[in-house]
Amino acid sequence: MIKKYFIRAGLALASLCSPCCADNAESLQHQADVLREEGKTLEALNLYNQALVDYQKRHDYNGVLGVLTGRLISWQHLYNHGEDKVYAILARKEAEAILAIAQEQGIHDRDYLIHFLLGKSCIFLKDFPCAEVEFKKAIDLYPHDNAEKGDWFAHLGEAVYKNGRKQEGEKLILEGAQQIQAHQQEEDSFKIHVWLSGAYLRLAKILIQDNQQERAKTYFLQGEEIVSKDPRLVIRQQQLEMLKKRLQSN
Repeated sequence: MIKKYFIRAGLALASLCSPCCADNAESLQHQADVLREEGKTLEALNLYNQALVDYQKRHDYNGVLGVLTGRLISWQHLYNHGEDKVYAILARKEAEAILAIAQEQGIHDRDYLIHFLLGKSCIFLKDFPCAEVEFKKAIDLYPHDNAEKGDWFAHLGEAVYKNGRKQEGEKLILEGAQQIQAHQQEEDSFKIHVWLSGAYLRLAKILIQDNQQERAKTYFLQGEEIVSKDPRLVIRQQQLEMLKKRLQSN
């Protein structure tokens, strides 16, 4: 009798301690999102995988797509450390999986996001014609005129610049930054700071690559000012430090 009691107690305790059981998929995904933006990428990926299994058990395919999006961004963060092509390939495969699952399940309310993610994966693989096509499709389908759309214009601008239309690309990035600023009161300040600093640092990076250090420094300082005032921008701070080294070495 006592033995059975301890067995039951042990099973109950194990159940309470199991992350998959103690937290539902939504909670796990939220925790993963937070860890990802804190720079704790491996822990985030672990929770994303747990959430993915939980969503799939429920046949919640919108949840699955959300988790795969989080994983793609996680690979992006790892890619940003040294532009390791393996992480670019992994990000691309996540985007392709999102597209395949959405098509299989007849989910079409996020086609614009899928094109955007495919565009980002093209950027990582340095396939800039592909990136331009995907970003244009994403923006054409995007249903809102808000700050996030400005972020997407900035991404498109990078692709256009890399495709040789430098003035047009730079103009798109700066128009994207203006759009973000114009709608900053409508969105969470964390996202605004991520998108706006991202636009300026993106432009600084491509200008450094184009041997325009003085102009790059102008946009670098604008991005740095935003990042330095928001301690939540852990990933941006890492990118800032790497870009600073590149600026100083040229």
